[in-house]
Formats: sequence, C-alpha cells, structure tokens
Amino acid sequence: MRNIIKGPNVTWIDIRDPSENDIKYLKEKFNFHPLVLEELLPPSHRPKVEKYPNYLYMIFYYPIYSKEKRETRPRELDIIITKDTIITSHYHSILPLKALFDRCNLYAKARKRYMSQNAGLLLYHILNGIWKNSLTKLARVDKKIDEIETEIFRGQEREMVLEISLVKTDIINFWRIVEPQKETLESLAEQGPDFFGKELSHYFFDILGTFGQTWNALKTYKETILALEDTNQSLLSSKINEIMKILTVFSVIFLPLTLLASIWGMNIPNMPFIGSPMGFWIIITIMAVLLGLMLFYFNKKKWL
Repeated sequence: MRNIIKGPNVTWIDIRDPSENDIKYLKEKFNFHPLVLEELLPPSHRPKVEKYPNYLYMIFYYPIYSKEKRETRPRELDIIITKDTIITSHYHSILPLKALFDRCNLYAKARKRYMSQNAGLLLYHILNGIWKNSLTKLARVDKKIDEIETEIFRGQEREMVLEISLVKTDIINFWRIVEPQKETLESLAEQGPDFFGKELSHYFFDILGTFGQTWNALKTYKETILALEDTNQSLLSSKINEIMKILTVFSVIFLPLTLLASIWGMNIPNMPFIGSPMGFWIIITIMAVLLGLMLFYFNKKKWL
C-alpha cells in the first residue's frame, strides 16, 4: 500500500507491505539502481547506509516489544532519500513513523514544519523520533528491574528466577537490535552533511546523541540485571544451604536414637532392661539425655 504526501519542498512516499507494483512505480519514477529496488522486497538482516550519486539508501531497525511473548523483536525500515523526496518502506507498522506521517498528512502546520526545507531535515525527524521512542520503551525495562529488586529482598528469590531470565533475554534482544546500528548512524552523520548540506550536520549528530542515550541505558540495565541475578542466586543458594544444614542436623540427631531403638528392638535373650517394668522408661530416658547432650553441643557450636 502506497501513501504520498506532497509538502512545500519535500515529497514523502510511505510504502506498507511493498509489492512488485510498488517496485515498478519506483523504477519508472526515480530510476533507482536495480540492486536497491531488489532489497526492498525480502527482509534484510543488517543495517546499512549506501551512497549513490543522487540518493542515499538506508536500512534501520526499530525494536518492538510483544506483551504476549514478553520479548523484543526488530522491525525493518528501508529508506531511499533524494534531495526532495523520501521513500520509507516497511512490512509492519512502526508507531513513531506512522505518527509523524499522519501529522504531516492531516495538518498543514505539520507539513510546513517538517517538509518545507529539504528531505534531510524530514529524515532527521523520522530517525530522531524512532530513537526517542526506543529510549522511552526502555522505561518498561527500568520499571521491571525495580520490581525484581524489590521482590528479591522480600524473600521471593525462587519466583524471581524466571522473571530475571525474561528481562535478561529482553535486554539482550534489544541490545542485538541497537548495537549494529551504531556504525550505520555514524556513517549517516559523516555522509549526510555532504549530501544534504553542512547546515544539517548538527541534526545528524543529534540523532547519534539520542542513540547514545539508548545505548548507555541498555548497558546500565544489562549490568544491573546481571548483578541482580548474582544476588538472587546467592540468596537462593543461602536459603537452600540453610535448609540442608537443618535437615543434616536433624538426621545426625535422630541417627543414634534410631540406632538405640533398633538395638532394643532386637529379640535377643538377656537384653538389658528387657522384662523390667521400668525398661521402656529407662530407654526413653537414655534417648532423652542423649538428645539433650547433642542439642547442647550443636547449639554451642552454633550449628543450630
């Protein structure tokens, strides 16, 4: 599906689910290189910026979080940009891109603001909006990390094992989307001013600044969740060790008592106290004294 906005100086063509008809349209109207047009149809796997004599071709990725699967996945955005035209191509909805497109489409004031100079300025607003939105998405990760930290120190270590794994996987997936695009944005910051004009240099470096905030936040969350995982594992191991210690102490305590009961349970003639009216109570007294001595010893050693 192809939608077109004509601004004062810039035309924006947004293509959703590109088809062969869209490729034919771009070829006839702009005469882009066949290799560029071929890359619009199948999904790519790496971000990039390629400079041609009259246009730039770029591939970026936008992180999308699935609440059902509780994971972050990339959505590809292909951009072909000339001096006065920008073509965006994608297979799925990208919210910050759609929001900007709708504003430009519905409001003359927005068209004047974003589309009255050159395509490079519109490109800045598209990419900067995407990275600001990505940075906002990390607030969800920050909130989840705070919740995990609170639950860990409330004694919910066992329940947090799965939650930590999910958040760690989410951060890793986000990291895999963001990390490869650093080189691409640096290339754009270098090549963009030569193509669109030196006056846009600060705009492209501003995109790098927004990207840097996202990058630094991800590094912080990655280190934090790893530290929380270690802490949770230590507390969980400590609890398990405490339980095993108690069980071991009780096993050691009741082993000699069980041995005494087994010995006096044997049907052997001339066994001490057998046949005595007070035999049962004598044996119970021996066991009680032995139990008391063992408890006293373990307590003195601080094993209890």
